Amino acid sequence: TVYEIWQKTNDFKGTQLVFCDSSTPKKDGNFNVYDDIRSKLISKGVPECDIAFIHDADSDVKKKELFAKVRRGDVRILLGSTQKMGAGTNAQTLLYAIHNIDCPWRPADLEQRAGRIIRQGNKNDTVHIYRYVTKDTFDSYSYQLVENKQKFISQIMTSKSPVRSAEDIDETALSYAEIKALATGNPHIK
Repeated sequence: TVYEIWQKTNDFKGTQLVFCDSSTPKKDGNFNVYDDIRSKLISKGVPECDIAFIHDADSDVKKKELFAKVRRGDVRILLGSTQKMGAGTNAQTLLYAIHNIDCPWRPADLEQRAGRIIRQGNKNDTVHIYRYVTKDTFDSYSYQLVENKQKFISQIMTSKSPVRSAEDIDETALSYAEIKALATGNPHIK
């Protein structure tokens, strides 16, 4: 999809953000999602100079320079995590699409990601937000957690039937039994 959009938006140098919190680029030869996506895009014909990782901009000055390149369309595909590419990312001028490769742990993170493209200064009247999920994986559980958290937040914010307490579950609080149930592939257990 990233490649198809890159091709489709060549005439106006449309740009894209790809969010992934579950992996980081490494220079040690081990597999990571960032390098895998980049190598697949390059093999399809995307020039390497059109692709950047937010992780390579290791200072505020380098980040500002990178965001300026994205705003100009010099870098057309920027990959990064919600933390590094969320608040403070001013790259919306030519943004045509964002891609959520994974589900973050907080509803606010999904809002933060969408806020990079749905904002003033974007020259595109229509934008596209993609969320990718894979059947029989941890994805459905992650989105279920985010949904439950958002329901609780919405209850508190609207004062409708407020509950007295809530416990946040993060990735370290998952029990072994829950992980085992998810891994079985049995829809009744899930």
